[in-house]
Amino acid sequence: MRIEIKERATVKKIISQIINLDLKSSLNGISIDSRKIEKNDLFIAMKGERCHGSEFVNRDILNKVGLIVSDKFIDSPKAIKVDDCSDFLKKIACNFRDKLKMKVVGITGTNGKTSTKELIVRFLKTKYKVNYSKGNHNSMTSLPLSILGFNCDADYCVLEMGASKNGEIEELCNIAKPNIGLITNISKSHLDGYKDFNSLVNTKMALYESVTKNKGTFFLNLDDINIEVQDSYNDIVTYSYLNSQSDYFADLTKVQNGTITINEAVFNLKYKSYVFSYNLLASYSLASSLGVDNSNISNSLFDFSFPKGRGDIIKKGNTTIIDDTYNANLASMKSGILNLKLKKNKSQDIVLILGDMLDLGKDSLSLHSELGKYINGLNFIDSVYCVGEQSSYVIKNIDNQKINLQLFKDINSIINFLNKHDNSNTIFYIKGSRGMYMEKIIEKVFN
Repeated sequence: MRIEIKERATVKKIISQIINLDLKSSLNGISIDSRKIEKNDLFIAMKGERCHGSEFVNRDILNKVGLIVSDKFIDSPKAIKVDDCSDFLKKIACNFRDKLKMKVVGITGTNGKTSTKELIVRFLKTKYKVNYSKGNHNSMTSLPLSILGFNCDADYCVLEMGASKNGEIEELCNIAKPNIGLITNISKSHLDGYKDFNSLVNTKMALYESVTKNKGTFFLNLDDINIEVQDSYNDIVTYSYLNSQSDYFADLTKVQNGTITINEAVFNLKYKSYVFSYNLLASYSLASSLGVDNSNISNSLFDFSFPKGRGDIIKKGNTTIIDDTYNANLASMKSGILNLKLKKNKSQDIVLILGDMLDLGKDSLSLHSELGKYINGLNFIDSVYCVGEQSSYVIKNIDNQKINLQLFKDINSIINFLNKHDNSNTIFYIKGSRGMYMEKIIEKVFN
């Protein structure tokens, strides 16, 4: 990852103070990837999953960089050794965040973070100057880097926050100091990094704690029982599709017809999808509260597209592929599959291609079994093709005689099967965890 520094003098001054050295060279960007270094960049040579960034420092890189920071010794006058590269990155980001006078929006949750963030950014940009984290740059490394690429004249900063283990949202909030917070939902996902589900809930709820500490505004999803807030905190805006007493209430009864109504405002939906509607409700609530009018929001929806792998639709003749391959957990599996009910028609079969849901720890078998039982009760699914060892428990819990079942040991097996199969007149819904590489099915079968 590399970011371009927009406030170069400010960032350079902060770095000089932290390393206690008067930097002479200019710094144009910050990179943690040796392959992406550009002229006069700061290269933070961090420890990666397989190797250390310092191992890639060569003459070409030394000629390019303005400065190298590493927790390993590098024999060069351009290199500075620090105790911990991650701490160094957090420290400069935290210091730079203190220079930003605009409001910071923090978004977290189990599902829908990126799509909700993209919608919020799109809406806010119709009225304000907006800094925002690109893609899914929401980690302990990519979020502070994103902040360091912001400029100081924006009205709002919108940051997605992700966590894979206990306490990470709190750490990200300590850097970002959000004034506005929204938690999309909380469900069982990436449980390997947590003691139990309650630990995951507490990690996500750290965003709420941070917003209240900063005396900011929290947007509350009333439909998620796992998101609980204090009755005594007043600056809360509620949204719901179940509770008509919420500040923002959505009527989803006409989603199949391509419209959603929120507080009597009617919006046309590019995606006839409950998942998209939930994300829209959350995004609309925040943007509307910040003064964005309905006409700007409606116009912004016209050309919105799902981020790649998060439900985008690919048409190949009379075959439809729904690419939901970015990641998977039980809640996102269920909601994605439920959407298919809106697409059921007489001319196309609906085929689920599902990979293992990974990182679920001791709950893995029970959650895969629960998914099978859920599918078993549906009347609009024609076939289920599962990939992976854990997904065998999905198959084992489906005894609906109207559903055709197939289990494949790996990605290559199902690719070979589909390439020999007539895929016409079919809606394929493809989903699985990142480690299952389900996107390869789309690449190898549907080009």
